[in-house]
Amino acid sequence: MNKRRSKSAAEIPTEPTRRTIASRENGGLGGEARANRNDGVVLQEWSSRGGKKVLQKYGRQYFVALRKKRKHYPSFWKSPITLRRQRSITNGENGRCGGLERTRLYSPEHFREWGRLGGMATRARHGTEFFREIRKMREYYPKGYMTRKTKARLREEALQQAKTSPTFAIAELWRAVAKDWDP
Repeated sequence: MNKRRSKSAAEIPTEPTRRTIASRENGGLGGEARANRNDGVVLQEWSSRGGKKVLQKYGRQYFVALRKKRKHYPSFWKSPITLRRQRSITNGENGRCGGLERTRLYSPEHFREWGRLGGMATRARHGTEFFREIRKMREYYPKGYMTRKTKARLREEALQQAKTSPTFAIAELWRAVAKDWDP
């Protein structure tokens, strides 16, 4: 008879793995794709099975506690435009609560690692052109924002101006400017 051995506390990893992080990051995208592929009846059946499993695992009190945490309940007699706005407010509030809970549970190092792994997964999936396209769409840049390439180009221009300037004082000013843009 083959018995499964339970993991001890020392064997359970404290930090999430790359696979776990990637699956959490991409979970929403998979849900949209699944919703496009399958019929609504199938999706309802799947969600009811999931709800039954959670009910079996945690009991009724879990759902009662969740409902008590809610602040915004959608009204069904409102206009579709108002209802959409209410839904976005509700989702924002619930997301904020979830984000606050996550910040309480995890350290800043976890968040940095998750962000790094998410960026690596995006780059692996879409390539570097994806990030270039995003930067092209950006409307606002922080004050003083400059890319490494721009700094290097300006430094080269300043050094060239320092070489060709007619007086020593102006050449020194250009060298000072070039020093500020060290990569």
